[in-house]
Amino acid sequence: MIYFQPSGDLFLDGDGKGSYECVAWTRETRSRRQPMRTMLKLWVLLVTLGLASQGRAQGPVLAGVAPVLEGGIGFSYVKSDVPSQGNMAMNGVLVSGRGDLNAYLGTKLEVGYSRSFDAFQTGRRADILTYMGGPVFYPVRRRKFSIYAQVLLGGARETGVNFESNGTLVRGFVNHFAWAGGAGFQYRISPALSLWPEVEYLRTSFFNSNVAIQGQPNLRTSLSLMYTFGRRE
Repeated sequence: MIYFQPSGDLFLDGDGKGSYECVAWTRETRSRRQPMRTMLKLWVLLVTLGLASQGRAQGPVLAGVAPVLEGGIGFSYVKSDVPSQGNMAMNGVLVSGRGDLNAYLGTKLEVGYSRSFDAFQTGRRADILTYMGGPVFYPVRRRKFSIYAQVLLGGARETGVNFESNGTLVRGFVNHFAWAGGAGFQYRISPALSLWPEVEYLRTSFFNSNVAIQGQPNLRTSLSLMYTFGRRE
């Protein structure tokens, strides 16, 4: 086995079959907990917004600024640039929730899972699990459509394969800080349902051919169907 301990120490244990398994942690145990704490705070914020929307619905509401919650699921396509190897395509799903702060600012929580069933023709799977949250900005907001930009922070657990310089196959996963930035638009098909096409740059981490953790750029596109809880005037 190849283990990255919180202290940064590295241990090797071959299996005698010309391959190794790798498990990589962040160097500080505390950094693993921070994304989850951030996600919990954002969930509390979304719940608070939902309660606020119910309370305010009884009084007069200005057009376009009614606070609501929206949640849904979608399909995603990820193009990953794996360290030392190159591009790999993954397909997956996104589950997300959004809440309004005002007409131009909101929050978003998102969990995504993407997978390749044959990473680099090895017969091994590779996948990325992301869990992030952050602010959403609406420079344009109309009754039927909106344009938005977002910045999300959190973590990503990436599992897959890589190869050392001598060709030895290395398998394992890395659970590390991740972030994403992107833009998209909302098209409302009914008072309760809307489509959300989105493109974002996703930054995760994986190990390279030297079995060292390295940043990994990804491009993710998605199309989600969202349901509106509450009423947007």
